[in-house]
Amino acid sequence: MKSFFLALVATVCLSVSSVQAKGICYDPVHGNTNVNADSIRIDLTRLRDAGFKAVRTYVVMHSNQNLGMMIVKNNMNASLTVPFVNDRPGDSEIHIKGAIEAAKHRNGAARVTHIWVGNENLASVNAVPQQMFDFITRLKNSVPKDVLVGTVQRNTEYLDPARNGIGRWKELLDRCTIAGINIHPIFTPNTPADKGVSVVNAQWGQLFSEDMKKRFPGLTGKLAITEVGWPSGGSMNGNTGTKAGSLTFMNAYADWRKRHVDEQRSFYFQAFDQPQRNDGPFEKFFGILESNGNNKFTTFNFKDM
Repeated sequence: MKSFFLALVATVCLSVSSVQAKGICYDPVHGNTNVNADSIRIDLTRLRDAGFKAVRTYVVMHSNQNLGMMIVKNNMNASLTVPFVNDRPGDSEIHIKGAIEAAKHRNGAARVTHIWVGNENLASVNAVPQQMFDFITRLKNSVPKDVLVGTVQRNTEYLDPARNGIGRWKELLDRCTIAGINIHPIFTPNTPADKGVSVVNAQWGQLFSEDMKKRFPGLTGKLAITEVGWPSGGSMNGNTGTKAGSLTFMNAYADWRKRHVDEQRSFYFQAFDQPQRNDGPFEKFFGILESNGNNKFTTFNFKDM
């Protein structure tokens, strides 16, 4: 997740099928504990027992472990991100191979549902790198047909007119069978927690506007919310993260999501607090659980997320 600002736009309210599968974003690194197979298994068991049915990752391979395989073995669906570094696309290779391997593994109904090439990597470029097309095509040709393949980018790339000129952006979305958007209302200045879901609703609504349908034909059927949340700490640009505000937003989003987002297409940000992070005022505090896995909230049922 990167910090960005986007004005509140459109207030369209859209009704789609109710979400049945609860999705959460997961990073194995949360605190100073060494990450290994055992720590990942403990994390995934914690998330499964909390009621989550799907897990989105930011890498495929971590600490010599295939996260996709481990998630599926824990009876949850896996939504896997192949990281893409714009000036080092070769770094993606180990994750591509891991994603292909994981996508062929089933555990009853549990499976890999999505593979994402890149996560917010277009924020720093003016044209889509050719290798993103190559990787998406390779993955689509290598995994079962029910595994959707696409990319995750900021809401800015989709909605901000200043980003309309990204070279081959429309072509990339045409190539994808799934399109992830990250929406973080905490970065819209002067937004209180109880108004955060209004930002989500407005930006989600704009994606379904006639203008967007003309710019990106066929996009609406591919959309997924791949990050959304509210931190329990930090302050910037008139916005403050608090535990009470985080709970307020979670309740509002859980209700909104049931009326707006299709199954398997919503991933809350994120599983655990990350006290080791120093890359922004809020990054330590987005977890719905404390960094050690303890409950941060006692009055919220994550089965409703």
